[in-house]
Amino acid sequence: MTDVDRRTKQAGQTQTYTRYEKIQNFNPLVSFLHATRYKYLIRLFTDLSQANPSRTLNVVDIGCAHAKAFDVLNSRFNINYVGVDTDTEPVKTAEKRYSQYRNFRVINDSIVNHYSEFQHADVILALESLEHIPENIVVRIVEHIARAKPAAFMCSVPNEVGPIVLLKNIGSLFTGYIRHKEYRWKETLHAGLFNLDGIDAHGTGHKGFDWRWLAHTIRHNMRITRTHANPFDWLPKTFSFSVIFICQQKS
Repeated sequence: MTDVDRRTKQAGQTQTYTRYEKIQNFNPLVSFLHATRYKYLIRLFTDLSQANPSRTLNVVDIGCAHAKAFDVLNSRFNINYVGVDTDTEPVKTAEKRYSQYRNFRVINDSIVNHYSEFQHADVILALESLEHIPENIVVRIVEHIARAKPAAFMCSVPNEVGPIVLLKNIGSLFTGYIRHKEYRWKETLHAGLFNLDGIDAHGTGHKGFDWRWLAHTIRHNMRITRTHANPFDWLPKTFSFSVIFICQQKS
């Protein structure tokens, strides 16, 4: 990812936005949809902090990118944060922005080499990242999280099955966004009709990803306490742009 010539004043300093961030803020609707997960993130940490406001929550963020979760949480809660991401450019961006904080650390590597980070974590996050990891590895990640028994595991993933795929890809085409380019239009139709056998098997992108499979995998190892829809909880999951899971260890 390369830096783009878009800058803003933040906390009295000039900040350069990455291409990834520019895509997430492509238009007001895209920005709103990407921001929804942070609303639920703040709600989760508020719940965890209320019982003991002075408690420091140890956070591990899988696929942290430019560590926006740290930015969202650090100004509101008492945390120690470790981000992990294989992509070098956003990790460098995160280091430039937050390395001055003693409660911030970022690792430029695969999480499979750092499962030990889970052992002292109170909260483990995977926000829009598990769909970009091969599914056999996702299974192992979930198993290791369950063994570590954090107070909470929160993950969010895109909904790539059902009528919402038609809406997202057609909307992407007409607004000049990029997400529809991953699909052939025949594949968009198949995904929209729940026929995942009509498209390529899921790899490390959005196409072919089935959030229901992830939910089933999590349930084998943890308890899903809440499932949120994006942008509104009253939406049926079939029409949710993404799905957000809040999980705890089994009783």
